[in-house]
Formats: sequence, structure tokens, C-alpha cells
Amino acid sequence: MILRRKLLNIFFISLFIPASLFAQIAFLSFKDKSSYRGSWNLSEDIPNFMSEYFREKYKSNVLSPRVTENLTRDETYSNINEALIAKNCDYLVRGTITDFSINRLVAGEPKVAQYETYSNNIEIEFEVTELKTNKIIFLEKIEQKSSDLGVGITIFGKESETKKEFSQLDQIKFGSDDFLKTLVGKNLLKFCDKFSSRLETIIKLNANEKSIDTIKSESKTALKRKILQGEILFVDSETKEVFVNLGKRDNLQIGMILPVYAEGDTIFDKSTGEILGITDRKIGEIEIIEVRGERFSLGIIKEEKSKISKGNKVRRIEILSD
Repeated sequence: MILRRKLLNIFFISLFIPASLFAQIAFLSFKDKSSYRGSWNLSEDIPNFMSEYFREKYKSNVLSPRVTENLTRDETYSNINEALIAKNCDYLVRGTITDFSINRLVAGEPKVAQYETYSNNIEIEFEVTELKTNKIIFLEKIEQKSSDLGVGITIFGKESETKKEFSQLDQIKFGSDDFLKTLVGKNLLKFCDKFSSRLETIIKLNANEKSIDTIKSESKTALKRKILQGEILFVDSETKEVFVNLGKRDNLQIGMILPVYAEGDTIFDKSTGEILGITDRKIGEIEIIEVRGERFSLGIIKEEKSKISKGNKVRRIEILSD
């Protein structure tokens, strides 16, 4: 995803770091009280986007709304707080979308020349609860507005690029690469930056006050990698749910993201013609939503560059202390 590539320049390490190093955050679906009536499902799409943003920025096991709400159906726990604490979560994020508006301004004669621009405003009231104390520690409205830097010009009725983007917005999948190229996608990234910056003043998203850079330098001598590999057992093409042969014994946790690989190119020894091996090709990612057994877990497809099928491999790289 472009979101991941945009964030990589501020991250120093992409390996999985044990969840205990960071504050764990869970998102619920937001309430949508905005006047937006397009095809996007803002109550799900925005918190899903934000959970992915936090997961990438802080390298933490952030729980998306679907995973969080799935825990509420677990009768083992009396309430959602108890369920999330059992999954090592520290904070729960709720939100109410009070404004999500996309406005287009047009001036001039339609058949001669028109000047046009459009803007996007996002406004959400956040409530962040510390789960162990059940206290609201963050209650604030965050707003972010962006407008076109330039102005689209329509000559003799010919549709401008600005108008094309505006008219096709609802056809773009929320959070996709194409979405992030639009004004709305760029504005949502700025919104996430603003919210995360405010939240950092309230809670320590990076525990022990260690920077990721420090963790990287220490890992050269004190940390080692552990690689777990598994396989896709079943894929439901309608619900996008998948089962994998990893579970409790592999320390799999709800909310973990696992990359999915298919066979790539065959590598030959040029001098002998001997087959040396076959490369892996990343085709997508799944998010674990239930750990059902020692070697059995349920996930949902989060990214699919190529079709994910039974037999595809999943891999998890963990850093362990000596």
C-alpha cells in the first residue's frame, strides 16, 4: 500500500517487535453523524484506516474494529474491557464522525471557461479509555481541512482533471492506493498525523521511552530473529476469511498481520544449470481475528495484490531477546 510506503521513511525497523514493548490500542467502529451520503461506509472505513496507520507507525498490534467487536461475542468475558485486557490491550478508541464533507467550488461560464477547486473537511470527536482503570483519558475533537493547491480550469466544456477526480471519488475503494492519491486520501493522512501527535502527549505509545532507532541499534547485539512459517488452509472468497495452520503454540495474537506469499521465480546455477530454489512473491496480507487452537487460526484478507489461495504460505518474523 502507498500508506505503508509513505510511512516507511519515518520507521527504522520493519520486523515484528514483541507487543509488550508498546502500548496496545483497539478501535471500535465509529458513529457517523456526518451528512455524507456516498458509497463509503465511514463508520467502518475510517477506523480501519486509522488502525492500519497506527499499526504501521508504531509497529504495534493495533486491533481493527472487526477484531475488537469479534471479542465482544466471546462469552468467556463479562465485558469488552475484560476481553481486551486479556488480549494485552491498554487503550480503547471510540469516535463520532461529526463532519466528512467534500465540496466543489465552481466559477465562470460552463461553455466558455470555468475555474474549479474542491476541499475536504474531516471532524471526529474521540474518546480514548484506559482499560485497566476504565477512565477516559482523552476526550477531544480533531479537525483537518485541505483544499486543492491549484485550481482546475475547464475550457469550452471540456472536463478538467479536478472534475474527473471529484466525480469518480465514490468509485474508488476507501484506503486503496488510488484513494491515497486523491485530496481526500491525503487529507485523511494529515488527520491521522494530527490525532496521533495529540495522543502521544497523553499516552506513551513507545514504552520505556526507547526510540525505534535505539531498539534497532540494540538488536545488533542483544536480539535475534525467530521465523515462523505457516500455510493457508482454506479461503472463503465471499467473506475474505482464511484459515491458517498457526495458533497458540506459535504465540499468534489477535490483530497480528501476516504477509502471504506465493511461489515466484525458479533460481538456477548459471554454471551447472542446477535448480537452487524458488523465490517467494508477496501477494497480500491477512489479519488474525481469532486464535482457535494450537495450530489453527482465523484471519481476514487485508490486502490482495494477487489472488490468495489454499496452499499459499504465511510468514512471521519475531525479534527475541537472548
